Amino acid sequence: MGLNLATMLRESARTHPHRVALRLDDAVLGYADLDAAADRFAAGLRRHGIRPGDAVALQLPNVPQFAIAHFGILKAGAVVVPVNVLLKAREVAYVLSDSGARTLVTWGGVAAEAAKGAADAGVTDLVVLGDPGDVAALPFDALLAHDDGPILEPRDPGDVAVIVYTAGTTGTPKGAELTHFQLFMNADTPGRLFGIRDDDIVLVALPLFHVYALSSQLHLCVRFAATMTLMPRFDAGRALEVIERDRVTVFEGVPTMYVALLEHPDRERRDTSSLRVAISGGAPRSRPRCSTPSSASSAW
Repeated sequence: MGLNLATMLRESARTHPHRVALRLDDAVLGYADLDAAADRFAAGLRRHGIRPGDAVALQLPNVPQFAIAHFGILKAGAVVVPVNVLLKAREVAYVLSDSGARTLVTWGGVAAEAAKGAADAGVTDLVVLGDPGDVAALPFDALLAHDDGPILEPRDPGDVAVIVYTAGTTGTPKGAELTHFQLFMNADTPGRLFGIRDDDIVLVALPLFHVYALSSQLHLCVRFAATMTLMPRFDAGRALEVIERDRVTVFEGVPTMYVALLEHPDRERRDTSSLRVAISGGAPRSRPRCSTPSSASSAW
């Protein structure tokens, strides 16, 4: 039996073609459009010489193009290697060398540092979203230029889909190989546990290049055709504004994010009553130092 993790996107696009998959302020992308864009990205990768099993490094912030590239890489049968946008050249070089990545998809805001790391690792194939500055690279949109129709390269459930690198706080970062089946179950099981629905709106403020957001938000939302509203960088005041504006129903974060939200001066005047599920991970949660919650925030 074959299983490509990107099948989740294909199915949600078929059952919920017009539902919003991704929102970044005023920009929205529906499931059918996300699926089609990922197909075009996969076609671009194929024309670029990427073959099933090749590793492609993905270094983007929380923008819709992250999801397009992520599922495009999977559809091409390649392996996604998420890379922290804050890494310095030496760290980028290590991840690229250790994973054997053939291509680096990066962001204009960090292109100079990323290009140095790529050069040190012997990776000459760079794709840049936004202004590359002085870096010689292929524009991100160039990989979206060809429409070869639906693409979904067959993969075995035990094939590696994503290589996620550990923080390396106690030694050299290790590449954790996650399979298509593991990641499918990591989306399906928590989604059922927390009752995620296709009408949920999930605030994605955790970085998508980290496994927490990648698996528990991007993959989970796509599995259940929920809507993701993206924040490129977490800010408590801005998060409260987005929760109110978009009527966010699910929030996932680390304890420090919860403390920042609960202790923010705007908390009492922002309507957070839409929230029905709050998930915390990464560290134990301590009791926040804040006043008695209002009815609007008592659910979390």
